[in-house]
Amino acid sequence: MKTTFGSSPGAALDGLARAISDEVAGFVRDEREIAKLQARQARRLARAVGLAESRAELLQGGLTPKVREWARRSLRAEVACAARRSEGAVSRLIADAETLVEDLPSTLAALEAGEVSYAHARSVVVHAGSLPIEARAGFEHAVLPQAREKNPARFDDAARHLREVHHPDSITRRAVLAREERAVWLDAERDGMATLHHHLPAVDALAIHDVIDQAARAARSDAEPRTQAQLRSDILADRILGRADGLLGFTPSVIVTVPAVVLAGCESAPTTPATSTPGDPHAELHGYGPIDPGTARRIAAAAPTFLRVLTHPVTGDVIETAGRYRIPTALREVLVVADEHCRFPGCGRRAARCELDHTVDWAHGGRSTASNLAHLCTSHHHLKHEGGWQVARPPDTGPASRTLEWRSPLGATYRTTPPTQGGVRELQSAHHHPPPRVRSTDPPPF
Repeated sequence: MKTTFGSSPGAALDGLARAISDEVAGFVRDEREIAKLQARQARRLARAVGLAESRAELLQGGLTPKVREWARRSLRAEVACAARRSEGAVSRLIADAETLVEDLPSTLAALEAGEVSYAHARSVVVHAGSLPIEARAGFEHAVLPQAREKNPARFDDAARHLREVHHPDSITRRAVLAREERAVWLDAERDGMATLHHHLPAVDALAIHDVIDQAARAARSDAEPRTQAQLRSDILADRILGRADGLLGFTPSVIVTVPAVVLAGCESAPTTPATSTPGDPHAELHGYGPIDPGTARRIAAAAPTFLRVLTHPVTGDVIETAGRYRIPTALREVLVVADEHCRFPGCGRRAARCELDHTVDWAHGGRSTASNLAHLCTSHHHLKHEGGWQVARPPDTGPASRTLEWRSPLGATYRTTPPTQGGVRELQSAHHHPPPRVRSTDPPPF
């Protein structure tokens, strides 16, 4: 439906902008109402479980584990039939509802207020569910403020990091136990397809994916009809089955950030569970999250295909970068670590796959310094330069902050901050001259 506003082009543009803003605001209000209804559903399901167990207890003269189980199965089937849902889906909804009501009351309250979506709430449930009951309240208190600020995907990353901090078992112990579960298995799919799963340590998984991705990018051309995803699949299959040398000549590009104190000690992957304690500083594998100290030391000491970034044990500042094949400039290395992903609101594309953008354009006097560079994926890079979006460094956040403030064509503002704010020192300034190795000779992208 076409709507006309005003008699002049200016009035028409203003009217259209107001109308679009109204629709966006209405959509957001609807999202909040949906969240409130989902919170109500959670409370209803939790109450229904209690009522079903009470009824079964009266019918059977007691509530044995077997009676309780059959009461819950019957309720699950009842809800599935009435709501036309699968029993598996209903089972997950009931489990989530009970966890929210019994263990995560603040998360449920935020959902009822429309402050977070059900996707945020479920992320809290999933990560809290892997913690002992006594650790869940502290985790919820720490993680919930971020649920109000981040989209579900970015929030899930943050929740996974905080789960590591609040887990009472050491990350080394959990890494040892988790490695015992490494496996490969196959799921049959429709139309002659299948999904091959490989459960393995994250360091190896990211390295494998990076090599496949590099080979796929190298194979792209105007004459190549396959997509990047199809090329990755074909290259991996060809290499494993010996049909081609599709991965030869490519080296994985993986980044690990290591607190200096982690480098003290043995330099092998953990084989026993008692070599660290909860709350110890941990390393970060970019694109994944926390890893155990033993694996971090092994990478830092003996893996030339990984980029190691050493950080100060107290401030978290980047104090050293070292060691990988085809090392780019130190400035680019530090900013990949600092930004982690595209700096447009909500985008999760890894910084290593993004482009460095001058916040103040090079053509307008912007300098190639850490305080004026941020990673944007190709799509959002073009959106900034061609789509009417504006970005600036907020003056109230301090010179070392990497917070960006975006302004949409409709006038709405959004702030983005890297997952690990801080820790990036200005590498070029009028009063400090870094050693030659940090100077970039690459031409500015914009």
